[in-house]
Amino acid sequence: DCEDESPHQRLRIASGREAKPSRRIVLVRRSSPVVSALAMSGGRCLLALAVLATSGALAEEKFSCEVNYGKGVGSWETLWSAEEKAWCCEHKGLACPTTSKPLFDCTEGLSNWKLGWSKAKKAWCCMHLSLGCIDAEPAHKLLEKAPEHETAILADADAVLHAAEAKTCGVSAILNSEGKFKPTQSLQPTCGPQMTTNCSISYGGMKCPAGCDFLVPNHRFVCVFECVSADQCSASNSNRAFPNPETGLCTECAIEGCKMCEQANRCTQCHPGFELAIDGGACVFVLDRTMHPDTLVNALKVFVGLLLALAVVWRVVKGQHARHENNMTAIEKARRHRHFCKVQDWALGSNRMVRSLYPLTVNVQKVHILGVGLPLFYTSISFICGIALLFAVGTWAVYTGSPVSQALSATDASAMSLLSTAIRLPAQSPALVLSPMTFCGQASAPDILRQMREFASNNFLLIGVLYVLTFAASLVHGKYQLQAARDYDAKNKTMSDYALRVSGLRRRLTDEEKLREQLQDAFRKACPEVDQEKGLEVYGVSICYNYRDVWNQIDAMKDRFMERVEVDLQNQYANLEISKQGSGENDSIEGFVGVEQTSAGSQETMELQVAEDRKQAKAWFDEDSPEKLSSTGELFVVFRHHKDMNTVFANRDEASRRLQSLSASEDFPVHLHKVFSEPPSINWWHLAVSGAERNTRVRNAMIKILAIIVVVQLCIVLPYAHFIVAPYSSIGTAAGGTKMQIAGMILGNVNMFVSLQIFFTSYGLGFHRKDGMDMMILCANTALVMVNTFFNIVMTALMVFSRTDEGFGIEIFLSMKSLVAISVEGDLAESIYHLMMPGTFFVGYLMCIVMAGIVPFVWNSLLMKIIYIWRCLPDCFLDVLKVFLPWAGDLTLEHYPYRRAERGFEPMEIGISWDYTSMIVTPTVCFCMLFFVSPYVWQTFAMMFASYIFYFCFCRYQHFRLCKTCYYTTNRLDTMANFLWGIPLSVIAAAWCVWGLRSGHLAPDASVPAKLGLVGGAFLSSLLMWVLTYWRLLDPWTQRDAHEGGNATFDEVKADLLYSWFNCNPVFMLKCEFYWQDISRHVGACPRSSEDDATTPAPLKVSIVSARNIRSSDWFPAMGTTDPRCVCEIKNKPLARVETATHSNSNSPMWDHTGELPHYSDGDSLTFSVYDKDILRHDDCVGKFTLTGDQVRAGFDGEVQLDAGQRAHPSYLRIKVQPPQVPLPQTTIHITGATGLHDTDWITRSDPYCVCHVAKRPEDQIVTPVASDQTHPVWDVRTGLTLEVGDELVFTVLDKDVLRKGDVLGTARLTAEQVKRGFKGELELDKAGKRNNASEAKATIKVSVRPPRQQHTGVTRQCPKVRHPIACGEDPDQVRFFEVGKEYLFVNAKKQRLVQKDLYDHLEIETWLEYFLTVWGRITNPCWSKASKALPGLIRHSSRDIKSGSEVPPPVGRCSSSDMLLKHQLIAGP
Repeated sequence: DCEDESPHQRLRIASGREAKPSRRIVLVRRSSPVVSALAMSGGRCLLALAVLATSGALAEEKFSCEVNYGKGVGSWETLWSAEEKAWCCEHKGLACPTTSKPLFDCTEGLSNWKLGWSKAKKAWCCMHLSLGCIDAEPAHKLLEKAPEHETAILADADAVLHAAEAKTCGVSAILNSEGKFKPTQSLQPTCGPQMTTNCSISYGGMKCPAGCDFLVPNHRFVCVFECVSADQCSASNSNRAFPNPETGLCTECAIEGCKMCEQANRCTQCHPGFELAIDGGACVFVLDRTMHPDTLVNALKVFVGLLLALAVVWRVVKGQHARHENNMTAIEKARRHRHFCKVQDWALGSNRMVRSLYPLTVNVQKVHILGVGLPLFYTSISFICGIALLFAVGTWAVYTGSPVSQALSATDASAMSLLSTAIRLPAQSPALVLSPMTFCGQASAPDILRQMREFASNNFLLIGVLYVLTFAASLVHGKYQLQAARDYDAKNKTMSDYALRVSGLRRRLTDEEKLREQLQDAFRKACPEVDQEKGLEVYGVSICYNYRDVWNQIDAMKDRFMERVEVDLQNQYANLEISKQGSGENDSIEGFVGVEQTSAGSQETMELQVAEDRKQAKAWFDEDSPEKLSSTGELFVVFRHHKDMNTVFANRDEASRRLQSLSASEDFPVHLHKVFSEPPSINWWHLAVSGAERNTRVRNAMIKILAIIVVVQLCIVLPYAHFIVAPYSSIGTAAGGTKMQIAGMILGNVNMFVSLQIFFTSYGLGFHRKDGMDMMILCANTALVMVNTFFNIVMTALMVFSRTDEGFGIEIFLSMKSLVAISVEGDLAESIYHLMMPGTFFVGYLMCIVMAGIVPFVWNSLLMKIIYIWRCLPDCFLDVLKVFLPWAGDLTLEHYPYRRAERGFEPMEIGISWDYTSMIVTPTVCFCMLFFVSPYVWQTFAMMFASYIFYFCFCRYQHFRLCKTCYYTTNRLDTMANFLWGIPLSVIAAAWCVWGLRSGHLAPDASVPAKLGLVGGAFLSSLLMWVLTYWRLLDPWTQRDAHEGGNATFDEVKADLLYSWFNCNPVFMLKCEFYWQDISRHVGACPRSSEDDATTPAPLKVSIVSARNIRSSDWFPAMGTTDPRCVCEIKNKPLARVETATHSNSNSPMWDHTGELPHYSDGDSLTFSVYDKDILRHDDCVGKFTLTGDQVRAGFDGEVQLDAGQRAHPSYLRIKVQPPQVPLPQTTIHITGATGLHDTDWITRSDPYCVCHVAKRPEDQIVTPVASDQTHPVWDVRTGLTLEVGDELVFTVLDKDVLRKGDVLGTARLTAEQVKRGFKGELELDKAGKRNNASEAKATIKVSVRPPRQQHTGVTRQCPKVRHPIACGEDPDQVRFFEVGKEYLFVNAKKQRLVQKDLYDHLEIETWLEYFLTVWGRITNPCWSKASKALPGLIRHSSRDIKSGSEVPPPVGRCSSSDMLLKHQLIAGP
């Protein structure tokens, strides 16, 4: 009840009931959002009820501290008990020892204590220090006026209500013409200038003079206000356009865009950019009235709806595409190709899993995946996380430790919205009087400015320390990255370790074999330390051809070649399926294509293409041809051994001298260069571009990109900001609705267009290596994003400045002289924070998944279906839609080749060069927050820290489940990013300079231009210092080859990496295929004969056909017949087995089951066991039979009698064993015995046995027999295992126990290098237990390991007219061209089912999108079928579907796409 003048009566009313003696009402102050909101409510009386969260905070008073304390100075010291003193000191701050902190600092604001101090402070200081006692009535006398049984009021808050009652608050300072607040002797407000108040509860005690009747508070500093006329309310505070005559305050208006409200819901004048409605009930945005965006969108919706209706009718009437089945097969193949494009872990030698996805938690620092660029990128993210955390902690500590944080604690949130969530009115709760103005009486405006200057000094020191720490940490990080790159190179064998680049050769030298011989001879002569005959071997040469003029023809021929290779693989697999079906097996898989899905479309056309390609290849590679392709004068020479490359490079001067006969001229001698890039990172098509030409292109490209950025900013972004953003910003809100959707679509497409221009421009500049193109993309994209971001920040600053009539500019950041300027500064900081959070920090990354993953997949799927499956629109419309389908612009509407569909479905590449941009721009913007006085500074760094943790996880998902594989094989991109890191680092230096100017430590009397020069100089000096320090101190551009150990050959590394210097060179691949081979068929591969298939290594095949007369092992005859199953095991390899299913209730089961045993070694015996399945106990063995090693080697097909024990019950088993002519290469393992084993049994001696298993695959194991009562057992077990490259062997000796798990007697391990070289000898057993004395012999195990004689499966096949060893695939695990997404072509047809295994991962968005397409097909299929049957006379095919000489396929009444999706079973779970 604001009309009642009695404070005690107010409290009684506020409490909602009469106060009882046992219940006391406590009056306190709080700085909280609720408190801040109350000052904005506009009432003369601010009383509210609230509930504190802690129950003990408002417990009933145990002692009347305030009343008893005020009855006499010193009385509490002698009359109070120790308990009462302790309680009052802890809860009230009274009766504390003299060493405790005083309640008020009476020296603070002493110069303006009359107007600046609150009543409570005056009373306290007068009582304790005799300061401020002139007109202050003692606090204890004021408290004596209140009945003790009603209220107990805190001594530091007693004056809150009394000040309002006595009208003693008012104006404490006025803003003068110099922009400083000066104390005033009058408490009454005046018109015009900004003023501060010492009122502690509300503005109700002040009244503005005539002519400026309305008081409007500053929305940032609650203690600052001004008196304005009714029409100037929104000019001072855009959120307060309604001059409330009842309260005398400018309050909020309910109408958006209103400049002056006549009533709370009626406007009389609108802001610029808005037009007033006729009834005054709304302000309409000008563009909404003139451009009618809603009408345009509605018209577009109608057009799309009509188009969809036409499509449905056309689909029902015309039926499907005439070639919809072939096109659908191509589309399905393309969808599978999208999965293959992801980052895969390929293991060609494995017989269980040749392809798998990397886990998201894979250690990229230890596993060679995409090159050294990937681990360096993630290390950089971790580094920025640490920097963000450092700045968050530092800025938080300085800000919260300063009184400035209280002065800036006001909020712009609506009072009623805060009260509705924070205020509760339970009947049993005590009342609290809350106000955000409580600190207004404790510190005057000069005091606040003084605190601001102290804050500036602290910030100056803090930012200086942070800059030094960040600079030093950045240097350490840069050095660590360079060392990490060298360590990565040392740990991983790559193609660059086996090659040298030779330059300066004659361009007509293009005979690879002749050049190989010449180079090998010259190198042997130049290196006297090697054997001149066979000590140094050149594996081959890869010539860098100049094909810049026939680029498109080379790519087209390459695509046709890849199509033929895939068709050949399909034919091989089809032949395997036919043979399996003939033998009763069926292992078919989906995902292959035929000739019909290729660009040729038919067998005859493909044969014509082959003939044309042969003719063209002859013209390119014949010595006498006028069209002969020349080289660029460079080639890559590949050595078989890594040490040979190092030896030649160490003698490079002598080697170059011996090669001068091959040089182009004396001015350009032959030189040898180290190679640091991998073959996929070589831009083979640009190798003919000279350095001068490339530099010219780069210069022109930079001018072009800058021009595009400027044009986009001036023609699109600036009008958008001026006509849409600015009008809404001037009223303190943000635009929304249809216009923002349209503007967002336009800006998004424009930014995508600019990004594509950057990519394609960089792609065509002529960089020889991909890292050069990546650095260009990084610099250009950083410039684009930096310009866009800071353009938005500048526009935001201008809009913030436009909200006030003070005319502030950049000078407000160079001084600390105005609270109003600091308020504007806080607004700008808040705007930038909301610009970053959550959009830049989080939402932008999530939108990448939508815009780069979901939208293209759905959009391309829809267009492919509309054009090539349903053909549900007229051809003129389909031609228009085909323009928007990637890689389909030059195709017809009839045929959709699968290679085009694959490229249309390919996801975006892993763009680390784009990802680095956010690690430069985002820290730069965040460091710009250091210029401001705002709580949003430390919050920005806290969100930056959280953002980069999220970004780390997001990049893991993006790189391993969303994007296409792309290689980053050097550290040059990371080096360029470290150079660009100088930009955010220099922003810190500029912020340090600004705070030095604001605190007066630097140039206190300098002019504004001079100060701006100092800030700019600090930025440029820091940038120059960083570049020079990083460049000179660390020398990052100099690439140094690390020392690699090991003796791995080129063939072994090629098997792991798949790519090589030969299969990545497109011209060399075409030369091998079309010029060095006699092509007699449509498939560009060497003919495979039956001998090839017969001599191909294969596992042992075992067929368990049937059994008869199997006895029952059940206890009673009534319990049923036998439930038999059969298990075939290799002796000493219990987990290498073939197991049939259980045949229920049958004594003569027919299993007809075939399986493979890849770990079969020549001489191994097989054990067949038949078991009777039981539910309540272990399965009983009802018969066994052992097939000896000789029988297995010779093959077996027949019936054998099972050994049933002592029971005379003959049982028979029919089996078939097919040994391969060439078994899989096996690593022979001989476990001889062990010595020195200790006893673990209490009574008897140990019963040891040994288990040898592969370290990463425990299921691949060998188990020896048990040697009873032995400490020096002899097992003498010799067998083999099929190992993969890098496998390690673990030998574990255990003690066999009956009643418990066997004890481990010791373990030993052979490393991958030992397994590879072979080993014979004793290994010491670890964990072998305690010995009785130190002299006792150690426990050892004697083993022998011999690697297979052939490291690669298969045999060498010679093709006619072959002049190079890899021309027709001497290595069957290699294909003649490497391309991302086509790695499965490296795998032979027999393993293709392993390639397709587990292709779909539930973390890939495509898996779920394809599942939804399957569900949609199930829903729509019946509809199409019914519509087709309902209109049988209308369904016909137009002339566009009829070809001469071919029949029109019958109409199909169901959607084949969903049928195929269901048939392929795209995912297993849903």
